[in-house]
Amino acid sequence: MEKKSQTLSTLIIKFSKHITMPKEILGYLNTQRVGVIALEMLDGSPHGATVHFTHSENPFVFYFETYREYRKCEALFGKDKSRATFVVGVNETDMKTLQLDGIVELIKPEEKEVYDKFYFDKFPEKLEKSKDPKFVFFKFTPTWWRFTDWKTPNGKLILCSTDQSKL
Repeated sequence: MEKKSQTLSTLIIKFSKHITMPKEILGYLNTQRVGVIALEMLDGSPHGATVHFTHSENPFVFYFETYREYRKCEALFGKDKSRATFVVGVNETDMKTLQLDGIVELIKPEEKEVYDKFYFDKFPEKLEKSKDPKFVFFKFTPTWWRFTDWKTPNGKLILCSTDQSKL
């Protein structure tokens, strides 16, 4: 398990320090508030949940909150880092979607100030209830992503992290 954890950490550092997300993706994310996150549970099964989110651009990280008794906390408290998938964009009217794979982990005390800035700037109405000890704060760091926009003037646009050298 130690070796796997080191590999995941290496992926996170390599990805988040060297990525510049295309403006199409950042612009799209700024118009969205909800996504679906699926975490790998301790037995290896997936668990998906609809969540509010916010993100930072540098490093490119997503931030969330949840209640301690919700099922996703099994993965968050069961391991330091767990694999996860996050999807933004399931609306047929927008015809855009961002799909990401990566690593999910609890916010460390020294990261809480950064979390608060991003999360409560987007969701100020949640500040007061976040003081309840039942709340858990976590982040998702992508290791792979794919963005599709079916409504561009030139036809379908697909951007993918494996294409970073071309962007």
